[in-house]
Amino acid sequence: MIYLNYAALCPTLAEAEEEVERTLAEFKGYLYSEAGIEWYLRKVRDCRQKVGTLLQVGDPSTIAFTTNASTAHYLALSSLKWEPGDTILTTTHENPSITRQLHALEHDGVHIHAVRPASPEKFLNALQEQFNGPGVKAIVMSHVSHVDGRVFPIHDVASLARARQCLVIIDGAQAVGHIPVDLNALDFDGYFFTGHKWCEGPLGTGAMVVRESFFTHPRYRGIQGEHQDRSPAARFEIGTHNVGLIAGLAKACEQRHQRGISAEPQRAFRETAKELLGGHPDCRFMEWQGPHAPGILTFKAAGDLDHGQFAKRLASESGIIVKPFVDYPEDDAPAIRLSWSSTMNQRDFQQGVSKIAQLLRS
Repeated sequence: MIYLNYAALCPTLAEAEEEVERTLAEFKGYLYSEAGIEWYLRKVRDCRQKVGTLLQVGDPSTIAFTTNASTAHYLALSSLKWEPGDTILTTTHENPSITRQLHALEHDGVHIHAVRPASPEKFLNALQEQFNGPGVKAIVMSHVSHVDGRVFPIHDVASLARARQCLVIIDGAQAVGHIPVDLNALDFDGYFFTGHKWCEGPLGTGAMVVRESFFTHPRYRGIQGEHQDRSPAARFEIGTHNVGLIAGLAKACEQRHQRGISAEPQRAFRETAKELLGGHPDCRFMEWQGPHAPGILTFKAAGDLDHGQFAKRLASESGIIVKPFVDYPEDDAPAIRLSWSSTMNQRDFQQGVSKIAQLLRS
């Protein structure tokens, strides 16, 4: 198999898998005795520190562990009191799990407005126009598009939102571990990500960083089950969590920080893919005049190509795994996304993309 779908799921680091097993084995000797509870709390604090180091979070107590990005997003939305007539801004490039949660609020009279990111300038102009409208209370959007890897101008978006006292909630699932992320330098209220993508952590892991501004916002109402005596972010850690998986995520983040995040290997792969696919007259790359994360390239082929069936053909005939976009995002589908790791075998990569180019011509 030639795997070109790292933006969906990265293989878990061996060190992270070993950390999960080691942590659970150690915890088994304590369980929930008094000593075990103390051990558990120390372990989780240590894990917050390791994740915070990767994200450059000055206060690790603002980090809460969750099972994935979608759960973090749900907890954030559920802890806010929305009212009929409220408007939440988002983009047409959001993950379907995020979009579904947003549109569920429409049953309560909340308006969801998705802006298409045609170009950085047009995107910001469209957002500014929407922010000037009545009832806008928040913006929920990605740091990096899962559709084609475009990096959104989060600093500028936050400036527009702050001028209108709007909450800023960012999905970092395609950013953390993929591009350098310095949360100390970003203005936001909530930022969440998943562990099983570019961090190469275990399935069932994720985290959210929640700032004091989130908890002091007039719309914050709390969540059922939260412990008022815990640090604010930890209130989102409802119930018993798998400390082994938390330790595995922390180990993956620690390894990613130690190795550093270099865009050059992935950027070289991206340029190679563009050269191999660019010779096809009906192949158009989905890009904008702004920064792109280096591990993703998305293209649209001829209008008569069934992109979904093409992806299935790649898998069945050649063992090449890609991500097809069949009916979303609006105005940009159908398309096919390729994504890769910086450690991917170069020969496999070139063979896979060459085969895709060959089948496009056939």
